Amino acid sequence: MRSFRSAIQAGCDLIECDVHLSSDGRLVVIHDHTLERTTNGEGLVRDHTAAELMKLDAGEGERIPLLHDVIELALGKVGLVIEIKQLPIVYPGLEEKLVNMLRQLGAVQECAVVSFHHPAIRKLRDMEPRLQLGILEGARPMDPARMLREAGADVFSPHWGAMDRELVEQVHAAGGAVGVWPVDDDAAVAWCRLCRPDSIFTNRPVEVGQALRS
Repeated sequence: MRSFRSAIQAGCDLIECDVHLSSDGRLVVIHDHTLERTTNGEGLVRDHTAAELMKLDAGEGERIPLLHDVIELALGKVGLVIEIKQLPIVYPGLEEKLVNMLRQLGAVQECAVVSFHHPAIRKLRDMEPRLQLGILEGARPMDPARMLREAGADVFSPHWGAMDRELVEQVHAAGGAVGVWPVDDDAAVAWCRLCRPDSIFTNRPVEVGQALRS
């Protein structure tokens, strides 16, 4: 939560979080499917209850938050991009729980949802047409516009190294937007200057923002 607050304070347009399901069906915010890298816990996220997960140390006394808490922090302050983790571990029912939460909090039009698992995005499009949706990709596809259409997505979100000017033009021609990640160094910044995506995702928003504006 400290990271999200600092991004809001820095003036970011969006914050981004990754969502998994706990063993008792709660939407929890953590990047990995496993606990070892970012907490003092062990094992898979899905094998622990939300209460157990929230007791873990996630660095400097921080705790694993519930998605509900992140949404409430963001509402009225900043856009929120939610990545749902459905690969390689699948969480049955995650999409339904997410849509229900966004509706209950009045956050459907304040949030976007993205995933590497494109069928999950297609499912969300059918469930909630008002949601802004995006598909994540690590490699340069032959036909990004077709992938966008088949998933029912609004945003094509590749690794910055998998982007080129032609890809941006193809996505724009299909009515979509391009958001690239992770733009964290000089090479990525230079490539974004050339290709001109619509948005960038970075772990260094202050430094990269200054570099792009200079």
